[in-house]
Amino acid sequence: MEKDTSLKPFYTGWAMEAYPEMSEEDMAHHVGRQIELGANFVWIGHNNPGEVDVRKIEPGLSFAVWEAFRDENDPRHTNAVKIVRAQKRLLDFCLMCEIPVVLPIGYQIQMGEVWNDNHPDCLRRLPDGKIINWGGISACFYAPQYQTDIMNYYKWIVKSFVKPYRSILLMVNLSDEPFGGDYSQYAENTFRERTGYGFKEALQRGDQGLVELGKFQSNYIVEYARWSAEAWHSVCPDIPSTMSFCGHHGREENTMPGIPALFRDTPDYFHPTFDVYPRDGNQATPISESDVIMLTLFLRQIGYLSRKYRKPYWLWTTGNSWGLGQASEDKANITDAVLNQLMAMIGALENEAPLRGIAVWNYNVKRQGLYNDTIKPVYDVDVMFQKLTRTIARLRYFAGKKLLRHPQVAIVADRNHARRFIAKSQKCTWVKPFAFDKFFYPAKNNISVIIDESLSEILSYCEEHDMPPPPALIYLSSGDIELEPGEKDILLDYLYSGPRALVPQKLWMRLEGKETIMAEVSLYQSEPMDISEDEITAFLKDKQNHKDNLFHFTLDDLEIAYNLTKKEQKLSVSFRHSGKSLYLLDPFAKVKNEAALKDAKNNGLVLNHHEAAFVSPSQSPNLKAFLEALSLE
Repeated sequence: MEKDTSLKPFYTGWAMEAYPEMSEEDMAHHVGRQIELGANFVWIGHNNPGEVDVRKIEPGLSFAVWEAFRDENDPRHTNAVKIVRAQKRLLDFCLMCEIPVVLPIGYQIQMGEVWNDNHPDCLRRLPDGKIINWGGISACFYAPQYQTDIMNYYKWIVKSFVKPYRSILLMVNLSDEPFGGDYSQYAENTFRERTGYGFKEALQRGDQGLVELGKFQSNYIVEYARWSAEAWHSVCPDIPSTMSFCGHHGREENTMPGIPALFRDTPDYFHPTFDVYPRDGNQATPISESDVIMLTLFLRQIGYLSRKYRKPYWLWTTGNSWGLGQASEDKANITDAVLNQLMAMIGALENEAPLRGIAVWNYNVKRQGLYNDTIKPVYDVDVMFQKLTRTIARLRYFAGKKLLRHPQVAIVADRNHARRFIAKSQKCTWVKPFAFDKFFYPAKNNISVIIDESLSEILSYCEEHDMPPPPALIYLSSGDIELEPGEKDILLDYLYSGPRALVPQKLWMRLEGKETIMAEVSLYQSEPMDISEDEITAFLKDKQNHKDNLFHFTLDDLEIAYNLTKKEQKLSVSFRHSGKSLYLLDPFAKVKNEAALKDAKNNGLVLNHHEAAFVSPSQSPNLKAFLEALSLE
């Protein structure tokens, strides 16, 4: 029996930093203007990196802040006190106004320089023994010293922050952007306890050893999330926890951490969060079509996984120069940010997934926020603020709507291929076994997809929810490893039923009885990370349904087209279709209705770079709501 998720509150708002130099009046002003335009919660900023420094870009709570706060003789104590007081000033205002809050309390697995110096044997390491430093040094969470210290820190958070602010706390964010693997001694000790051999021995044990090593590294952060959620729950069972995972790693790697495992192997009271900006990178890099192709697949994947495992999740969307490339030669604009909010919601709705909230990154973070940026953006920041805040408020109307789409394509990202690939790479991050950027055709043409680690997982989901199996399958694997017996049988049964499939030639050669298979099978000879866009498009392309070179989405009765091609593209839609309305959004999200589109012809509308169009029934309340949101009146 599926849990009823339709009646839960849905939250939309901004992520916001509580800077020590901000007064109570400052915080009240900035939160107040967010709430006035329709936000209904605040996501407080985290402490990046996990050190004690009031002057840095992102100050917040972390173990190091607590360590310095409790010791008056610590030279960092004064800074720690200022950081803690700033968090409480923001929380006090939210408590007085009964505004819900998400409270971050950690960054990656960082414990701070003092702890690192005192416990060098407890730090994460690369295969060559060097300490991992990705924007700061992280601890190995398997180390007993780490576990003891972080539990004491959690207890302080409960005493100092949960108890006085319990009525407004939606969740605590235990960590932001944890990713990658670990070859430290404590990690290896855990691996040896599970397998009977160490990391180097695994490399000499053939495919079995490689798969076990790759599984351990892929799931390292999953295990960290599970352990941390259970530790938090043991001291505070009534406030759920999250970690905000890097969607850039999610969409490009999908393996470190393994995205399906984040939903499958963590407890019910852990609700994952992902950033889903058009592009997660510095402001000098523009949004590309490949970025949005991978993002489209990723949003559908996490929506599917959320419903499959009945696990709520949260998303961070873009509203600043970090996700919109404002220092690049191709600056994205307000319409790109608006489309990012809609895409985030669509990924949940078409899977009927329990998305719990959307927070726009970021209102005021220094050097990149909507406010406090050092780069002059192409858009007016107040216009961006008004239009985005109103847009996400309108998204709450869709929460709980039944808009399920049956999957048209199953994409299997073979877990054992990925694990073997990770182990052989001898890397702790940026290991890319699959070419998700090559799925141009399904991403642009609004084709519903499911991505999982095995076909058996996908088909069991379809059976549980009374959906037909997807009529097309793309199996991403090298074919070098024999399939698990259950997976092999499931694949054969699927192919016997007569759908279409694109599979690696090596895998096809391993299948007994393939001569009697009814499926229309296409083969590829490359490694899955080298599969070409042309091969995927040729396999999936249906000339009758192929639209154009635009991105297409549907949100209830809204049909949305979006141009990121750097040249004009024609949207083939009739202007005088009975009962339909057409509106164009220019890059600044200024709305032009049909009558104002003087250059339009009956057979189509030309969309320029960074423009979008809405087509819907003329009396649609959805259309009316979004047009009101994008109006400056």
